[in-house]
Amino acid sequence: MSSHSELKTSQDVHLRAKQIKSLIRSLKQKIKKIEREGEVAPANCHIIRYQVNRKGTIYWYYKLQAAESIFPMATNNEKKTKYKYLGRAGSSAHIDAVEKLTRRNLIDELERVIQSLTESYLDIYIGTETE
Repeated sequence: MSSHSELKTSQDVHLRAKQIKSLIRSLKQKIKKIEREGEVAPANCHIIRYQVNRKGTIYWYYKLQAAESIFPMATNNEKKTKYKYLGRAGSSAHIDAVEKLTRRNLIDELERVIQSLTESYLDIYIGTETE
């Protein structure tokens, strides 16, 4: 009787593992699809809004900010900066950066889910060894 329940448990483990692997494959395909849609912003970047006051008039501008100096400087391409100027709201550079950053954020979230599922996959087999 115990061999029947062990077989059923073993089949259940393999089924759960197969479902997780299938989901991971599906999420990786989604990442590839997002990457085909267009350029992806570098990791650890975000768009910041800043204010300039000229002769009593306030102007708002946007720039892409990275955690490290990765963008070529406007004045010297050999030097790098953390910032990439995007201009005013709705400019082509601003909209382009928003689209790239949106793709980056979607990919980052999918990669976090894949990492979590990978850990779950390992838990299935580690958990069955101790049972």
